[in-house]
Amino acid sequence: MAIARYSLGRVVAVTIGLSVAGAAFGAVAGATALAIALLWSEGLGLFSASRILLLPAFIGAVLGAVCAPLAGWLLLRHVPLGRAFGGLTLGATIGGLVGWFLPWSFDPIKQAITVAALGFLFAAVLLRIRHARLRSKIVTLDDSAA
Repeated sequence: MAIARYSLGRVVAVTIGLSVAGAAFGAVAGATALAIALLWSEGLGLFSASRILLLPAFIGAVLGAVCAPLAGWLLLRHVPLGRAFGGLTLGATIGGLVGWFLPWSFDPIKQAITVAALGFLFAAVLLRIRHARLRSKIVTLDDSAA
């Protein structure tokens, strides 16, 4: 395996891009999780005020801006970007929903944020494992064809 050399400018540009995309998808995940939770729960009257979705969108954007570059560089370097961001967004959204409805904590907001972050992490690890298996199957097929 050859050692690749990366320019600092390219690494910074990719990291900024991952951060911006993470903020956008994190905002979508946060707002979507709360919107679905309010539709399923008694808070349907709160859903009429769309401003209520700004807080989870902001929190999701901040967490996405920080966590997406970390997950991208550490776990998901070989996973296609669309699959990575789709999976991470879905994991965070499902995690936020689960956290909203779990009866374990006295603070449903902190619990939803924590479980959403765990959903993001779970999705990142799952994507890493699944893509590694797919790559090993492709390499095995290529080796047997040669």
